[in-house]
Amino acid sequence: MINATRTAAKPRDTNERPDLAARFVVRAAIQAPSIHNTQPWGFVDRADGLELWADRTRLLPITDAAGREMAISCGAALFNARLAVRRLGFTARVRLLPDPARPDLLARITWGTRTAARPYEERLFRAISRRHTHRGPFLATPLPPMLPNVLAGIARHEGADLRLISDADQLRRLAEHVQAAEAIQLADARIADELLDWAVPPHSRRRDGLAPDSLPATPDGLEFPSREFFAGTPWAPRHHGPPTGTAGTVAVLTTREDRRVDWLQAGQALQHVLLHAATLQVSAAFHTQPLELPYLRVAVRRDLVCGHPQMVLRLGHAPRTLRTRRRPVTNVLLGE
Repeated sequence: MINATRTAAKPRDTNERPDLAARFVVRAAIQAPSIHNTQPWGFVDRADGLELWADRTRLLPITDAAGREMAISCGAALFNARLAVRRLGFTARVRLLPDPARPDLLARITWGTRTAARPYEERLFRAISRRHTHRGPFLATPLPPMLPNVLAGIARHEGADLRLISDADQLRRLAEHVQAAEAIQLADARIADELLDWAVPPHSRRRDGLAPDSLPATPDGLEFPSREFFAGTPWAPRHHGPPTGTAGTVAVLTTREDRRVDWLQAGQALQHVLLHAATLQVSAAFHTQPLELPYLRVAVRRDLVCGHPQMVLRLGHAPRTLRTRRRPVTNVLLGE
């Protein structure tokens, strides 16, 4: 049993490389979801922990000029890092935006007291490798009865709100906003070019972005359309058969305020929700299109009478698992 009262700087083993603990934490962190799989993060190994930095070379300058979705993505990676520190038997001390003079320094994670991970934390950690973003319809299998309420409570614990949309009129209007945003973005040459920057051709050796094999083999046929990453390209996925499945359960993640710290909290809340869902074989599909157009984001907030919307998602049981690529730890972890 680990001594819960002893404090330590960083877990070291004289027979192991000194950066082994940092590599373990970052390897878990980079499995988080990110907008277009841009993986917009970098980590710096310090003597007492890690720093999480935004990588602005991976910012989407047209659809995410303020870096909101980048910060949410990094917040999701931060939650994974917290879990990995717990898996190593330490508490994780986290400071968000610790240095106003360095705005791209998003968080500092330091090693706290030795405290064994709880069984729930162990389950969440194991779910990191099982969680994958879904695109397209879900199976008709319903969610576990109490799961929506549990996920809403998890989001509140992390400083956000998860609103399950069950009202038919609100669902219709939200779907219309997603459809309108998708059509507008497809018709905008600048946004189309930005999408193509992250659309990876088949057999590419890139370890980021989205390849055709990560997209559904059948058309959505849904009121909540997926993005058309490969529109106009010769490697656009060829859909086979008629649309099947359902939209699943629709939800919106919101925050009370709309500051950078709120975006980071939203990312942590999102990842906690996703990992808990993954322990029950429930996946999520994301629809951020209307939140990238300021007037539609305002409309979503107005129609749902909610806080600041940070993510639109659908939850359900996926018919198959489609893995996305990740950059190696050596590409995102720097030493002191």
